[in-house]
Amino acid sequence: MCCNRNLFLEVISSALPTSAPSGRDRGRSSSPSWAAAVATLALLSAGLLLGACGHKGDPLPPLRIIPAPTRDLRIFQQGDVLLVEMTYPSTTTSGAALGGIDAVELLQLVRPAADGKVPRVEAAEFEVGAKPLLLLRGAELAAATTGDRLEIQLPLSTPLPEPPQALVFGVRTVKAGRASPTSNRAAIVPRTPPTAPSALVLEAQAEGIEVRWSLASDDAEGFRIYRRDARVRGYGEAIATASGKTRHWLDRGVPFGQRYIYTVRALVSKVPPILSAEAGEREIDYQDRFPPPLPARFVALAERNAVRLRWEPSLASDVAGYVLYRREPGREFHRLSEALISGIEYLDHGLASGVTFAYRIQAVDRLGNESARSQPVTAIAR
Repeated sequence: MCCNRNLFLEVISSALPTSAPSGRDRGRSSSPSWAAAVATLALLSAGLLLGACGHKGDPLPPLRIIPAPTRDLRIFQQGDVLLVEMTYPSTTTSGAALGGIDAVELLQLVRPAADGKVPRVEAAEFEVGAKPLLLLRGAELAAATTGDRLEIQLPLSTPLPEPPQALVFGVRTVKAGRASPTSNRAAIVPRTPPTAPSALVLEAQAEGIEVRWSLASDDAEGFRIYRRDARVRGYGEAIATASGKTRHWLDRGVPFGQRYIYTVRALVSKVPPILSAEAGEREIDYQDRFPPPLPARFVALAERNAVRLRWEPSLASDVAGYVLYRREPGREFHRLSEALISGIEYLDHGLASGVTFAYRIQAVDRLGNESARSQPVTAIAR
């Protein structure tokens, strides 16, 4: 027996009364202490036996690692290529961290689309009728992964079939031999792609980067503009959509000091998106070479043997300070102070009374870009 004998004896001795009932009390029901002790002893003994003699149960089976189903699968057409996109799986069906996947299985169901519209396909119909189209693993899976996105490219065969066909897609992701449930369904009816834009031009401006392009036809419903850091491989989402009549767009607020690459695609359908091939790529080194704007309301106020100069701040966010220039009779304009003036007021004192002085101001940013000099303002020191 695996019970602790000493502990058992201690429990017995503590539970029994210090004295047993006498012979005359043994038959009486009015002596509860002995009966209560016996009942307590029985309960304690049972507890000790259960606790001390217990054993470990069978080990639980390991949790099954099954990737959670993809819920954001989408598809669009770019030129003669279909792009199937999704978020890279990160969790299991129980919500635990997945730690990567081993493969992605792409399923396809083909349905007639005589009217050019995507027919409704229920989940049960897709599960029964969809056929495996491809399986990505290893280097192919790595090549299709950019950041937290997976992108599968499917070249379209040309010419497109007549009557039109709807292509319905779903995916299953695989980890350790176990496949996820099938994803949401994404469908498209491929079309002849629109004409691609051409003559892509980039121009740096103080407010941003202007993107300009041309289009030989008028069949575009709109244009999508893409930008990426020159060190990054893929574009990701379009940064803007312009109307079909537009041929330029200003990318405002782009940080200085980086190289960017742009492209543009024509758009003929928004749901699902059907786009042209890209209008080539252009790269630009966007550096701050732009002077800040001049301060407004620059005035000179005469005082005793002095002139007080005031102005409103320059509207540039990176202004480092201002430079003031003064001209006395018979001389050229010269700088009043070697150091930049950080405020919006300056007292030029120690001047001769009755003499006319002329002043000009200039704004300077943190990189040393200088604005043009203002028109002169004058004052006669009192």
